[in-house]
Amino acid sequence: MFGRRQEEIVIEPEEKSEDVLISFSEPVQITKGLKISIPSHYKAIAFIEEKPEIRLEPCVKKDFVKEYGKKYIGKQLKIAYIRVRTMAQNAWGFGNINVNNTRLKEAYVVGANGKFMVDIVDYVRMIQAFPSSSEITISQIREKIISTIRSVGTPILGKFFSNTETSVFEISSLLDEFRNKFFENLTNEKIFTNLGVKISSLTVDGFHVREEDLETIRNRING
Repeated sequence: MFGRRQEEIVIEPEEKSEDVLISFSEPVQITKGLKISIPSHYKAIAFIEEKPEIRLEPCVKKDFVKEYGKKYIGKQLKIAYIRVRTMAQNAWGFGNINVNNTRLKEAYVVGANGKFMVDIVDYVRMIQAFPSSSEITISQIREKIISTIRSVGTPILGKFFSNTETSVFEISSLLDEFRNKFFENLTNEKIFTNLGVKISSLTVDGFHVREEDLETIRNRING
């Protein structure tokens, strides 16, 4: 009497929107009939019992047990499918920050804006940063980064022009100095390491002051 042939099961990614960077297969028990497919425009990581164990190369219906060993039979497998792409340049900005320069007797509300780029350096850390997510999107990552940029930059900008000899009409001359200080503080933020990304570039395009504040200061100077 012949043994029953093991049923073939194939794990492959589903079609997702362009915003999805990482998606996950449904967990399955590893058997001799298990096969995996990794399209050429994906990277992939095999999670065995919820732990990242194997980096998978593009393939079509590869026999999982034959390729990676019988030791995995009976264990739970989940595959993280990672789209091979770079993060596009994004805009950041924040405002409504009070500056009180007592030396020059200037009080005003200021904001700043610019652009940033990040490199993805560790997909496992990125996956661990969204433990309950069924997929990880570019929008989710961007939201966390912009939130951090705002929380780091707001206090720096608030203090940057206080008690200096730089008038509100000259603050644009300090764009590079502010950018360097801002970038240095951002690169030390642990959240980027935890997200598996690194800030590769940051620009400060300008400072913005309310026109009514400028008018008030002009009137005082000319008065």
